[in-house]
Amino acid sequence: MNKDKTGIKKQNIHRVGIAAGLIAVLLCLIGYGKTVGNWRTEKEAKSPSTEAMVAEPSQKEPDTEMTLTSEDKEFLNSLIKRFDSGDLEGAARLLDEYDIPWKEFPCMYDGTVMRTELTADRGLVFLKTSTVFYGEFKDGVPNGTCTALQVISLEEGKRYDYSYGTWANGKMNGNGATGYNYYDGVGEEINKLSAKEGVFKDNRMEGEVTYTSTNAAGEKAVWKFLAEDGRIVLDDRWIKGADSFGTTTYKLMANDEKNHAYTLSEADLQEDRWKNFIEFD
Repeated sequence: MNKDKTGIKKQNIHRVGIAAGLIAVLLCLIGYGKTVGNWRTEKEAKSPSTEAMVAEPSQKEPDTEMTLTSEDKEFLNSLIKRFDSGDLEGAARLLDEYDIPWKEFPCMYDGTVMRTELTADRGLVFLKTSTVFYGEFKDGVPNGTCTALQVISLEEGKRYDYSYGTWANGKMNGNGATGYNYYDGVGEEINKLSAKEGVFKDNRMEGEVTYTSTNAAGEKAVWKFLAEDGRIVLDDRWIKGADSFGTTTYKLMANDEKNHAYTLSEADLQEDRWKNFIEFD
């Protein structure tokens, strides 16, 4: 009896040992599986996926070139020729008569192509269909010698406004002139041409100004006076008086004559009217 119990006890111990061994092997296998899984996860994290390794297609630079017909190019080149020869009236008539097809502004023609980016250092720049600048540019604004031209249709007739001279940083800075000229349909009662010449500082006239007014009959009147920040500065040549309403006035005779007088009120003296009216903006 004791012998049988001893055998059973040995068998139980043997079974327990086998079970313990199997459990140990199973735990090892589980640990190995986790290690392999972690290793794979780390490897995948460190290694870019196939999709990530495929380079994204590079974005193409936007095409800023505008389509021009042969007629468009002929018009633009003819406009340049008129500017180069100083024929502002011819340029104004050409600009007014041509039906400009492009709708994106500003745009620049460098003599070869038209672009919506102002990158060339010389060319024609259209701010709108009726306003064009021609000359030297830097960083997309007039810088150097440049001419601005604007065509306007009014009840009294067609005219062009102009500004030309030295520009810096998009504004007139240096010697130049600005004014207007009625080139079609103006009556005798309207001043046909108005011209202001002198030195400009950030679009406003500074120092001595020469002002010329020409009527429809071709008669000219010329005044010379001083300006500061676009405003007239009085000197002893101006005659103080009053109009029919008793309002104080100041008069300066033209060409040292008594036939033509330029008259200002106190309010007029506060206006910065002596400046470039065709701003680049």
